[in-house]
Amino acid sequence: MKAYRTFILGAALAVGQAMAQSHTQVCTFEDPGQSSRVTPFSLPWMNAETTGTAYSSASHANGIFVVEAYFLGCPYCNDNAPNVNDLTDKYASSDRVQVLDVGVDRSDADYEEWIRKHQPNHPVLKDAQRVLIKQLGTTGYPSTYVVDCKGNVVYKTSGVWNSAKKAAIHKAVDTLLAVDCHSAPALY
Repeated sequence: MKAYRTFILGAALAVGQAMAQSHTQVCTFEDPGQSSRVTPFSLPWMNAETTGTAYSSASHANGIFVVEAYFLGCPYCNDNAPNVNDLTDKYASSDRVQVLDVGVDRSDADYEEWIRKHQPNHPVLKDAQRVLIKQLGTTGYPSTYVVDCKGNVVYKTSGVWNSAKKAAIHKAVDTLLAVDCHSAPALY
């Protein structure tokens, strides 16, 4: 039995070291399913000026959504928070681009603390039932999705954004901004 425990401990240490050295930093949480299409959604808006407000994707008919899926205790998700704020700043002049943090945590108090700490300049939504998260096919956190106004996921990545991921997100958003979503055929 002792040899078995030593093997398990050694394997756990090796996995931990490999994860620490990995270039893609992702907190694996669960695998709720696979999808490449999102239906209209409405979720609690945790940092809205009015308590109890819901964010509805249907209010943005020609919208381009950049969804950052995360959970509050994920260190890589927290490391990514400034990148998401920077993206919001980059597209602040476009009413079509909607940058959204979508968390899977249940506690409103935890969201309040996270919002105080990270000062997001975009909507923070609560998806405790994982309705949107399941549609996106999220398997690790943070995961980022660019979704066109038809609900098609046109770009997906996981982990903290490095310069290549930032460039790919910008390219996906800029490509979608170049066309009217409803009159154009699917781009991807």
